[in-house]
Amino acid sequence: MTRENMFVNAQREDWMTPELEIKLTRLAENGKISCAQAQQFARENNISMNSMRAFLDVLHLKVANCQLGCF
Repeated sequence: MTRENMFVNAQREDWMTPELEIKLTRLAENGKISCAQAQQFARENNISMNSMRAFLDVLHLKVANCQLGCF
């Protein structure tokens, strides 16, 4: 993902498996996940922060208490 397409609607990618989707949505409460949780999930699943942002967009999850400014 580049700066130019950063705000384009995210598209589901092959690596966004149903298993990862289930794990991530279980962390969310009321459609929100904390920035710390998103960062930890990305580290544990070898996902870059830009890809993590796209994944959260695809799942329509919002990030609360963002510390990085990328969500």
